Amino acid sequence: MGLNISGSIDRARHPEQYPERDKGPTFDPLYGFPEGRKPKAAPYTQEEMQTLNIPLDKRDYCAHYFRAIMLCTQQYWPAQYGYCEPERHAWEQCEYKSKLDDAKEYERELRLRRRRLRKDEKASRELTHEQHLTGNEE
Repeated sequence: MGLNISGSIDRARHPEQYPERDKGPTFDPLYGFPEGRKPKAAPYTQEEMQTLNIPLDKRDYCAHYFRAIMLCTQQYWPAQYGYCEPERHAWEQCEYKSKLDDAKEYERELRLRRRRLRKDEKASRELTHEQHLTGNEE
């Protein structure tokens, strides 16, 4: 409990250190990846998901797994719980990996922000130190 409260206090005191999840990355997504990154592309477009009647809260990177669950449920109704477990498991694994990727991206953004702040602070300290030295020589 204490860690959660102290984290909230630190976030309130230093909002510049913490990225906002809604706004997305502020740094170059390819920074630190010399060979580039594998693009994460959605399997369906928004129009296709609307045509397939996929619920709004399920329209994400894992929509094709949810579509498989929908088809399995239609095929094996009322005993879908026994037959559709592999599809459900695949969808849950995809959702888990997607959330894990989001958490990793958040941590990357947090580390890069803190690194930039440390560099800026070091540069300003060196600048004031140089100004102090030139002021004493005169």
